[in-house]
Amino acid sequence: MIVDINSYFGTWPYWAMEGTDVGSVLRNMDRCGIDKAFVCSLRGVFMDPAEGNAETLAAVERHADRLLPALTYSPYASGRDRYAEELSACPARMVKLFPLNHSYDPLEEPFIEELLNWCGEHRVPVLIPHRLVMSWRFPTFPVAKIGALAEKHPNATFILGSINYLFELQSASDVLRRRPNTLVETSAMMAFEEIRKVSEEIGAHRLLHGSCNPLQIPAVGPLKVRTAEIPEEQKERILWRNAGEIFDFAGQEGIPK
Repeated sequence: MIVDINSYFGTWPYWAMEGTDVGSVLRNMDRCGIDKAFVCSLRGVFMDPAEGNAETLAAVERHADRLLPALTYSPYASGRDRYAEELSACPARMVKLFPLNHSYDPLEEPFIEELLNWCGEHRVPVLIPHRLVMSWRFPTFPVAKIGALAEKHPNATFILGSINYLFELQSASDVLRRRPNTLVETSAMMAFEEIRKVSEEIGAHRLLHGSCNPLQIPAVGPLKVRTAEIPEEQKERILWRNAGEIFDFAGQEGIPK
């Protein structure tokens, strides 16, 4: 069983990229043995969060057995007032915030504070990418600010997204040690034996499998976990069991207890 916590679909605006439609994402999942994925429309990341959320919800409705919604909201975009209605209608869901793309500081925005308070109350995890995709060309959102949000909202669960190695892993590890309401996903963990080291230092129960499908080669995501020199029980936790617990969907259709 594999759950992908960090996946996308839609038009990629930076360079030519094939295979970003929903059908291709599902075929990638089949090839890589990924059973379920939280998906987010790239339209919501780059252009219009409301239209992007509508695309995400439509894709999830068409493929309810495979896809789960990761919805995004911006204090400056239409549709932000529908967050409670949209998220309450989904049994397993995530909020994904893109402060760099949507041009705001989440520590200074009253709407984001309201949204995060609601997520904490209703057990909706929040993923904030350090960078959108593992490329040094992309700007990064400070990991310490994600930690500050986790400290400010202790009832909410925060997922650190797209963390690579060296200083950013150092910062992420510091946040994980200080804030028990934080986890990290694995899509950008590129260092040698990084999965093993983080599992030993922080704990496998704080890691979630991510692939960044289709913006990165999705087969690498499960492979990094499968080949890590950690116990099989820890691999199982990272690949799906941790997700099943924080999203409370263990025992639902297609998800073991």
